[in-house]
Amino acid sequence: MSIATQLQTVAFMCACGALMGTGFDTYQVFRGKISIPRWLIFLFDLAFWIASAGMVFIILVKVNDGIVRFPVYLGVIVGAWLYFVVGSKYYIQFLLAVIRFSQWIFRLIVRIIDIFLIKPIQFVYRLIVMILGFILTIIMTILRIVWKIVYFLLYPFIVVWQKMAKRLHVPFTKFWLLLKQWIHKRTKRE
Repeated sequence: MSIATQLQTVAFMCACGALMGTGFDTYQVFRGKISIPRWLIFLFDLAFWIASAGMVFIILVKVNDGIVRFPVYLGVIVGAWLYFVVGSKYYIQFLLAVIRFSQWIFRLIVRIIDIFLIKPIQFVYRLIVMILGFILTIIMTILRIVWKIVYFLLYPFIVVWQKMAKRLHVPFTKFWLLLKQWIHKRTKRE
């Protein structure tokens, strides 16, 4: 392997180390923001490190046909160390700012949807309910007045009917009782 290929490999491995550092910081920030069950943390950690190793190996295959030597490990370690010394603090601040901005945009979109879609629908619904309630109140008031007028006009007939019903109640009761007994006797014979 030529010196140029070795230097290119070390440079790419330093970049891979820095990318692993940014990925690690990103993962840590999101893990702190999202509540994850403890048993899943192990699986996520394992998936992160497998993905990182896969990325390093794919880049290594592209750069020098996957030949692993000491400079490869040294490049990854130096890249990660440089990232954590120089850029980690700034990257985390930038990432937190992006997260806050994304949350602000999300809240803004939710608020816009609430103001321009949900609130008008609620207003129209409440207006319809209020109008229907008002119309129902008017109809009930009119029906109550009509009922009082009809009751007033029919009251004499109601009184007469009640007196007649009391007189007719006993004969009708006897008639139904006799009919029931007659039907019962007929069914016993058959």
